[in-house]
Amino acid sequence: MRVLIYLLIAGNLLALFVGVTMQAAPGKLHTWFGTWAGWITLRRVTKPLDVPRNTDRFVLRRPRLLGATLLASAILILIKGALFVAPLSAAAGGQILARLFPATRLASTAWETLWLSSIWLLALGALLALAVGLLALFRIDLLESWSTLSNRWISTRRAAKPAAKPYFGLDRLVRDKPRLWGGLITLLTLYTIAVLVWFVRVIP
Repeated sequence: MRVLIYLLIAGNLLALFVGVTMQAAPGKLHTWFGTWAGWITLRRVTKPLDVPRNTDRFVLRRPRLLGATLLASAILILIKGALFVAPLSAAAGGQILARLFPATRLASTAWETLWLSSIWLLALGALLALAVGLLALFRIDLLESWSTLSNRWISTRRAAKPAAKPYFGLDRLVRDKPRLWGGLITLLTLYTIAVLVWFVRVIP
Protein backbone atom coordinates (compact mmCIF):
# COMPACT_ATOMS: atom_id res chain seq x y z
CA MET A 1 0.00 0.00 0.00
CA ARG A 2 2.81 2.41 0.85
CA VAL A 3 4.58 1.68 -2.43
CA LEU A 4 1.36 2.39 -4.34
CA ILE A 5 0.86 5.68 -2.50
CA TYR A 6 4.46 6.73 -3.18
CA LEU A 7 3.96 6.00 -6.87
CA LEU A 8 0.79 8.11 -6.87
CA ILE A 9 2.65 10.95 -5.15
CA ALA A 10 5.43 10.76 -7.75
CA GLY A 11 2.88 10.89 -10.57
CA ASN A 12 1.16 13.89 -9.00
CA LEU A 13 4.50 15.67 -8.58
CA LEU A 14 5.08 15.22 -12.30
CA ALA A 15 1.60 16.59 -13.00
CA LEU A 16 2.35 19.52 -10.66
CA PHE A 17 5.50 20.29 -12.66
CA VAL A 18 3.46 20.28 -15.86
CA GLY A 19 0.79 22.55 -14.37
CA VAL A 20 3.32 25.08 -13.06
CA THR A 21 5.19 25.08 -16.38
CA MET A 22 1.92 25.67 -18.25
CA GLN A 23 1.41 28.80 -16.15
CA ALA A 24 4.99 30.07 -16.10
CA ALA A 25 5.96 29.26 -19.68
CA PRO A 26 2.83 28.49 -21.76
CA GLY A 27 4.86 28.78 -24.96
CA LYS A 28 6.59 25.49 -24.17
CA LEU A 29 3.23 23.76 -24.41
CA HIS A 30 3.26 23.93 -28.21
CA THR A 31 6.68 22.28 -28.25
CA TRP A 32 5.45 19.50 -25.97
CA PHE A 33 2.39 18.86 -28.09
CA GLY A 34 4.48 18.74 -31.22
CA THR A 35 6.87 16.21 -29.66
CA TRP A 36 4.57 13.97 -27.59
CA ALA A 37 1.14 14.21 -29.20
CA GLY A 38 1.72 11.69 -31.97
CA TRP A 39 -1.12 9.20 -32.28
CA ILE A 40 -0.28 5.57 -31.54
CA THR A 41 -3.01 3.21 -32.68
CA LEU A 42 -3.48 0.13 -30.55
CA ARG A 43 -5.16 -1.66 -33.47
CA ARG A 44 -1.85 -1.73 -35.34
CA VAL A 45 0.06 -2.90 -32.25
CA THR A 46 -2.42 -5.68 -31.44
CA LYS A 47 -2.92 -6.86 -35.03
CA PRO A 48 -0.78 -10.04 -34.59
CA LEU A 49 -2.97 -11.07 -31.65
CA ASP A 50 -6.11 -10.90 -33.78
CA VAL A 51 -4.99 -13.34 -36.47
CA PRO A 52 -6.96 -16.62 -36.18
CA ARG A 53 -4.88 -19.74 -35.66
CA ASN A 54 -6.71 -23.01 -36.16
CA THR A 55 -5.15 -25.63 -33.90
CA ASP A 56 -8.00 -28.11 -34.20
CA ARG A 57 -6.59 -29.74 -37.32
CA PHE A 58 -3.47 -30.65 -35.31
CA VAL A 59 -5.36 -31.68 -32.17
CA LEU A 60 -7.95 -33.76 -34.02
CA ARG A 61 -5.41 -35.44 -36.29
CA ARG A 62 -5.17 -38.34 -33.84
CA PRO A 63 -8.65 -38.52 -32.29
CA ARG A 64 -8.15 -41.87 -30.53
CA LEU A 65 -5.04 -40.65 -28.73
CA LEU A 66 -6.84 -37.43 -27.79
CA GLY A 67 -9.89 -39.32 -26.56
CA ALA A 68 -7.89 -41.81 -24.52
CA THR A 69 -5.86 -39.01 -22.90
CA LEU A 70 -8.95 -36.99 -22.01
CA LEU A 71 -10.78 -40.04 -20.68
CA ALA A 72 -7.88 -41.16 -18.51
CA SER A 73 -7.33 -37.63 -17.15
CA ALA A 74 -11.03 -37.05 -16.44
CA ILE A 75 -11.49 -40.41 -14.70
CA LEU A 76 -8.35 -39.85 -12.62
CA ILE A 77 -9.51 -36.39 -11.53
CA LEU A 78 -13.01 -37.60 -10.67
CA ILE A 79 -11.81 -40.61 -8.65
CA LYS A 80 -8.96 -38.86 -6.83
CA GLY A 81 -11.10 -35.77 -6.26
CA ALA A 82 -13.96 -37.79 -4.85
CA LEU A 83 -11.65 -39.68 -2.48
CA PHE A 84 -10.14 -36.41 -1.28
CA VAL A 85 -13.35 -34.39 -0.97
CA ALA A 86 -15.73 -37.04 0.40
CA PRO A 87 -14.50 -37.07 4.02
CA LEU A 88 -14.30 -33.25 4.21
CA SER A 89 -17.11 -30.94 5.21
CA ALA A 90 -17.53 -27.47 3.74
CA ALA A 91 -16.08 -25.95 6.91
CA ALA A 92 -13.01 -28.21 6.77
CA GLY A 93 -12.49 -27.39 3.10
CA GLY A 94 -12.75 -23.69 3.85
CA GLN A 95 -10.10 -24.05 6.55
CA ILE A 96 -7.77 -25.73 4.04
CA LEU A 97 -8.13 -22.81 1.64
CA ALA A 98 -7.61 -20.32 4.47
CA ARG A 99 -4.34 -22.05 5.42
CA LEU A 100 -3.20 -21.99 1.78
CA PHE A 101 -3.73 -18.21 1.60
CA PRO A 102 -2.91 -16.91 5.09
CA ALA A 103 -2.47 -13.30 3.92
CA THR A 104 -6.09 -13.13 2.69
CA ARG A 105 -8.56 -12.17 5.38
CA LEU A 106 -12.00 -13.58 4.60
CA ALA A 107 -14.90 -14.78 6.68
CA SER A 108 -15.31 -18.51 7.20
CA THR A 109 -18.50 -18.53 5.10
CA ALA A 110 -16.60 -16.97 2.20
CA TRP A 111 -13.92 -19.67 2.37
CA GLU A 112 -16.61 -22.34 2.45
CA THR A 113 -18.29 -20.82 -0.61
CA LEU A 114 -14.97 -20.74 -2.47
CA TRP A 115 -14.33 -24.36 -1.53
CA LEU A 116 -17.69 -25.56 -2.81
CA SER A 117 -17.41 -23.45 -5.97
CA SER A 118 -13.95 -24.86 -6.70
CA ILE A 119 -15.21 -28.43 -6.28
CA TRP A 120 -18.12 -27.85 -8.67
CA LEU A 121 -15.90 -26.15 -11.26
CA LEU A 122 -13.37 -28.99 -11.20
CA ALA A 123 -16.12 -31.58 -11.42
CA LEU A 124 -17.76 -29.82 -14.37
CA GLY A 125 -14.41 -29.49 -16.13
CA ALA A 126 -13.68 -33.19 -15.64
CA LEU A 127 -17.14 -34.18 -16.89
CA LEU A 128 -16.69 -31.96 -19.95
CA ALA A 129 -13.31 -33.58 -20.65
CA LEU A 130 -14.97 -36.98 -20.24
CA ALA A 131 -17.64 -36.09 -22.79
CA VAL A 132 -15.11 -34.73 -25.29
CA GLY A 133 -12.96 -37.83 -24.85
CA LEU A 134 -15.92 -40.11 -25.59
CA LEU A 135 -16.79 -38.07 -28.68
CA ALA A 136 -13.17 -38.22 -29.88
CA LEU A 137 -13.22 -42.00 -29.56
CA PHE A 138 -16.65 -42.82 -30.97
CA ARG A 139 -18.11 -39.74 -32.73
CA ILE A 140 -15.24 -37.74 -34.18
CA ASP A 141 -17.54 -36.38 -36.92
CA LEU A 142 -19.83 -34.80 -34.31
CA LEU A 143 -16.84 -33.35 -32.44
CA GLU A 144 -15.50 -31.80 -35.65
CA SER A 145 -18.85 -30.21 -36.42
CA TRP A 146 -19.03 -28.75 -32.91
CA SER A 147 -15.47 -27.49 -33.30
CA THR A 148 -16.36 -25.73 -36.55
CA LEU A 149 -19.39 -24.12 -34.91
CA SER A 150 -17.51 -22.94 -31.83
CA ASN A 151 -14.52 -21.61 -33.77
CA ARG A 152 -16.37 -18.89 -35.64
CA TRP A 153 -13.99 -15.94 -35.54
CA ILE A 154 -15.09 -12.63 -34.04
CA SER A 155 -12.63 -9.81 -34.66
CA THR A 156 -12.05 -7.76 -31.52
CA ARG A 157 -10.14 -5.16 -33.57
CA ARG A 158 -13.22 -4.51 -35.69
CA ALA A 159 -15.40 -4.19 -32.61
CA ALA A 160 -12.94 -1.77 -30.97
CA LYS A 161 -12.39 0.33 -34.11
CA PRO A 162 -14.45 3.37 -32.91
CA ALA A 163 -12.31 3.58 -29.77
CA ALA A 164 -9.11 3.70 -31.86
CA LYS A 165 -9.97 7.00 -33.55
CA PRO A 166 -8.01 10.06 -32.35
CA TYR A 167 -9.94 12.83 -30.61
CA PHE A 168 -8.00 16.06 -30.21
CA GLY A 169 -10.77 18.24 -28.79
CA LEU A 170 -9.25 18.34 -25.30
CA ASP A 171 -5.81 19.07 -26.77
CA ARG A 172 -7.20 22.13 -28.54
CA LEU A 173 -8.84 23.37 -25.35
CA VAL A 174 -5.57 23.08 -23.44
CA ARG A 175 -3.64 24.85 -26.21
CA ASP A 176 -6.14 27.73 -26.33
CA LYS A 177 -6.09 28.39 -22.56
CA PRO A 178 -2.86 26.93 -21.13
CA ARG A 179 -2.77 29.19 -18.04
CA LEU A 180 -6.32 28.28 -17.02
CA TRP A 181 -5.72 24.56 -17.40
CA GLY A 182 -2.31 24.86 -15.78
CA GLY A 183 -3.90 26.49 -12.74
CA LEU A 184 -6.55 23.78 -12.50
CA ILE A 185 -3.93 21.04 -12.78
CA THR A 186 -1.77 22.73 -10.14
CA LEU A 187 -4.61 23.10 -7.63
CA LEU A 188 -5.87 19.57 -8.19
CA THR A 189 -2.43 17.99 -7.83
CA LEU A 190 -1.60 20.02 -4.71
CA TYR A 191 -4.83 18.82 -3.10
CA THR A 192 -4.19 15.22 -4.15
CA ILE A 193 -0.59 15.29 -2.85
CA ALA A 194 -1.75 16.70 0.49
CA VAL A 195 -4.36 13.94 0.85
CA LEU A 196 -1.86 11.22 -0.09
CA VAL A 197 0.77 12.54 2.32
CA TRP A 198 -1.79 12.63 5.13
CA PHE A 199 -2.95 9.12 4.24
CA VAL A 200 0.56 7.66 4.21
CA ARG A 201 1.20 9.12 7.66
CA VAL A 202 -1.89 7.59 9.25
CA ILE A 203 -1.76 4.07 7.79
CA PRO A 204 0.09 1.56 10.02
